[in-house]
Order: sequence, then C-alpha cells, then structure tokens
Amino acid sequence: MSTPSTTPGIHLQDLVLDSAATSEQKSNCLKLMKVVVKNLFDSDKNKDEKYRQLKLDNQKVRDKLLTCKSAVDYLKAIGFVETTSTENTPVLRVDNIPDLEILQTSMEQLNNALQILLPKKDDVTKSNSSAFKHPIEEKLSEKQRARRLLEEKERRERDDARAQRKRNIALLKQDKFVRENDQNWKSGPSAACAKAGSSISTFRDRHGEN
Repeated sequence: MSTPSTTPGIHLQDLVLDSAATSEQKSNCLKLMKVVVKNLFDSDKNKDEKYRQLKLDNQKVRDKLLTCKSAVDYLKAIGFVETTSTENTPVLRVDNIPDLEILQTSMEQLNNALQILLPKKDDVTKSNSSAFKHPIEEKLSEKQRARRLLEEKERRERDDARAQRKRNIALLKQDKFVRENDQNWKSGPSAACAKAGSSISTFRDRHGEN
C-alpha cells in the first residue's frame, strides 16, 4: 500500500475550473478516472498490470484523459507514476496499490467533481418540459406576445440562477472536503469564488483556520 505525496483534491479543483476544456471533456475525463480508481478497488483486477496502468498513446486515453492536464497531476498525486512500458511506450502506472482510505477519498472527490459539472436529471426534465410548454402558437396581440416573451426570459433567468447556486454549493462542498482531508491545504480564495470570478473573500479566506 502507498501514500500520495501531494494534495489530490487541489488538482480536481483545477480540472473543474479549467477553461481550456469543455464541460463534456471534463466529465468524460472524470468518468474515466472513476473507472481507473474503481479497478484499483477490485482485489482481483488490481493484481493484473493492465488495470494498474494507462497507456498514454492509447486513443481513448488521449481523447478522454489528456484533454485535461490536471487529470494526470491528480493520478500522480494518488500514487501513479509516469514511465515507459516494456514496449517502450509512455504509461501512467501504479506499482503499489494506494491505501483503501485514499481510494475511498478519491472516489468521493471524483463524484463531487462530476456533481458540479453534470446537471441533475430533474433540471433537464424541467428544461425539456418548458420547451414544449407552448407547442401551438395561438394568435396573440403584440402586448400578449411581449408579456409571454418577458415571462420566458424571467423563467430562463431563474433557471440559470438556480443552476449557478447549485454549482456554487457543489464547489463549496468540494472546497470543504479538500480542506478537511488535505494536510497541505493553505488558506486562499474558495473554489466557488474562483468559479464565479468574485473578489469577495470570506472570514476563512482572510484569516485562515485555527
């Protein structure tokens, strides 16, 4: 069993906030990392070398993992090392399976990060149902059309604000999780503030924790 030398959660925050990758790319990357960590949980699979390494020249790995630089940093932080295989190809490999506690923490962090990026099914359902709220456009006066457009605009703004609040809450949960589990954590702007681009700091951001 091995212990990581750096703070994994910080790299996940960088991944979630990475503006160079799309939400879909980041979600696909996180899902692949979940599969990798899940395989390390499996006492049968983790004995097989193919489940303990990722070939960096593999097309799936290139498309899903390497689109997010912080993903490689995260895997290194939980015990993977970048090296070459017996075929002289670049790989990310873990020789010593991380402690069970590390793997459990990793799964929680990955699930939290996915929760930030993926909308809930209820939100998608509401959005789809509202799109078909007025399938047949009846004859309306100019005043009625203007009022309906205003109502639709206000609804979209409420939905956007609600989604942003959920993202911020999820980021705050991730930030709290990192602070409670990473010994090397240092005081700084919270993840939610960084995401929102806000310069407002909390008491913790200004003074740290006791």
